[in-house]
Amino acid sequence: MFLIMIIIIKNERATELRMNRRSSAFLRSARPPGAACRGPGCTFIVMRRESKKTGIRRGGNMNSRIGRIIGILIMGALAVGAVLSLQMQPPAVQPASTVMRPVTDSAGRVVQIPVRPQRVIVLNPSSLDLFYAAGGKVVGRPTTQALPDTVKTAVAAVPEVGTTANPNVEKLIALEPDLVLGVNVPPHHQLVPVLEKAGIPILLQMLDNYQQILDTLRFYGELTGRPEQSAAVIKEIEDDYRRRMANRGSQPAPEVLLVWGSTTSFQMATSNSFAGDLLRRLGAHNMADSKAGLSAKMSSVPLSLEYVSKSNPDVILLITHSSDTKVGEKFRAELAGHPAWQGLKAVSNNRVHQLPYHLFAVNPGTRVGEAVAVLERLVYPEAAR
Repeated sequence: MFLIMIIIIKNERATELRMNRRSSAFLRSARPPGAACRGPGCTFIVMRRESKKTGIRRGGNMNSRIGRIIGILIMGALAVGAVLSLQMQPPAVQPASTVMRPVTDSAGRVVQIPVRPQRVIVLNPSSLDLFYAAGGKVVGRPTTQALPDTVKTAVAAVPEVGTTANPNVEKLIALEPDLVLGVNVPPHHQLVPVLEKAGIPILLQMLDNYQQILDTLRFYGELTGRPEQSAAVIKEIEDDYRRRMANRGSQPAPEVLLVWGSTTSFQMATSNSFAGDLLRRLGAHNMADSKAGLSAKMSSVPLSLEYVSKSNPDVILLITHSSDTKVGEKFRAELAGHPAWQGLKAVSNNRVHQLPYHLFAVNPGTRVGEAVAVLERLVYPEAAR
């Protein structure tokens, strides 16, 4: 910048000298004929006097020009500095709550969701438990009692949006969520077009086995920005799981009948169900898996008394779809009244048990260790002791 200043000033001085020479030549040629001054020194004297006059005037002009040049240079330097300063500044960081990422849910849908959602609604108790375990908070929750006490306390003031089977879409939209965590079931599939129209992404997830609990915890740790917290919970669950697997030892695998029951029907749960997956991991044989015509993806098949009688299970475990005691009463009444049931080993040895609703009717989430402990005690009573 200073080099440019020096070059401009030198150019101005050169221009001034050229102008002075032209002025001198003009003065010599402009003396009128017959002027009083004659002699060889006359032209010099006139030129000298005029040169002094014009020199003073041109010196002022030159100072003015230099001042203007310096002002322009300073303004240019400031402008260049401002541009360089802007270029050196890092680009503005977009908030993570507005940055989107693609996620494929359990229904096979590719959904664009916020990297760090700030207003989350959870529609099922298992996911709510896992989301809080990963350090998350929600603005809406399901109507349910199947929650750990710590989570019940944490969400006591959070608005309810209906049961898992019957969510209230008007309440969902009114809460203005930026993400809804649902389940891959028909009632939640029906929410998809309505929420998409409102610009609200919904993930349809499944928690059908032990591994999916760990994967979901890890995913929720990413959403909450607390992967270390979710990793610590995962480690705790896996340590407990390995300890219980080691307790079983080399005991023979019992034959187990796992029954899903409601007031209207009963189904046999396969290893594709959550409880069936835990049984398989414990080394028990789930008799429903051997039923002819079973699809690889089926989580349950209709209960067949003939098939049960033929398989003669060592243990019968009942899971009810609700906490209604009428389901268990109905099942026991059928056991007592049907001759085919009376001859079963499980009935004769008093090994027919109803599993806790909060651990098996819904995925137990972070309490999966409790669910494994219950099954271990009922299926391998010697090892549990």
